[in-house]
Amino acid sequence: MSQDTRTGRERPGTGTAGAPGRVTASDYSGPGVEAELGPRRTAAGHDGSAPGAGGPDGHGDYDTLYTARASSAGGRGGRVTTDDGLLDLEMRAPRELGGPGGAPNPEQLLAAAYATCFHSSLELVAGRGGADTGGASVDAAVALRKRGKSDDYAIGVEVTVRMPRVDRETAGRLAEQAHRHCPYSKALLGSAEVAVRVA
Repeated sequence: MSQDTRTGRERPGTGTAGAPGRVTASDYSGPGVEAELGPRRTAAGHDGSAPGAGGPDGHGDYDTLYTARASSAGGRGGRVTTDDGLLDLEMRAPRELGGPGGAPNPEQLLAAAYATCFHSSLELVAGRGGADTGGASVDAAVALRKRGKSDDYAIGVEVTVRMPRVDRETAGRLAEQAHRHCPYSKALLGSAEVAVRVA
């Protein structure tokens, strides 16, 4: 049975402490704040500042390490390329959206990118604690959603973490820490519902 926590746009601590499927962790920022497998935080930092702004942790502004550039021509029915030529993909909407399928779509690319980035964050936090990540895997499912008959679209993401060489409590704690550190998790904060579970 998997351990499931859904996160949305609420702030941390708005849920009921000890609710099923949630993991508390003493190292989560703020005294008495409930830590889940996914932060219920606003887009501001823990001290109310904007992401990347200098705060009490002393890290200051973020430095740009790398910038990826991609160009789309034709949207869901066109082609996407990167400036270095390493990625050159024909895009097709899936059959579920009325398209022909048979080629990648934006949701698949986001799922692949998120799973990869989250896994890197998991390796980072696990390595700091000496946890064995052998055989670990991260799956990401990205759902495109629509509100009624309007043109209001959103995405939902479900991340599944498997760490066969550590116990479930440790895996849950590491997944929560990875979710707090993952740049993609931060980017989706406040704009998408993300569920992170340990299987």
